[in-house]
Amino acid sequence: MNSCVFNSIFDSVTDNPEEASELQNRSDLMITIRSIVEEKGWCQEEAADHLGLTQPSVNDLLSGKIDNFSIDVLMACWYRVGL
Repeated sequence: MNSCVFNSIFDSVTDNPEEASELQNRSDLMITIRSIVEEKGWCQEEAADHLGLTQPSVNDLLSGKIDNFSIDVLMACWYRVGL
């Protein structure tokens, strides 16, 4: 039986280390932003106001739809919540 060991889950979905790293960074940013939204107790509309997003985009962020967000957008959201 063969087994594979990966440094991150994203290493298993792409052979490109740069792409895997970008996916990991976007994931980390999304998790951090989601944690802040939950910690503040914001509803999606409040989060949208604070993050500079639409409510449907906040829903996508909270649902982990990573393909919907670039690092630039996530960094802007991160900045807007004071990090």
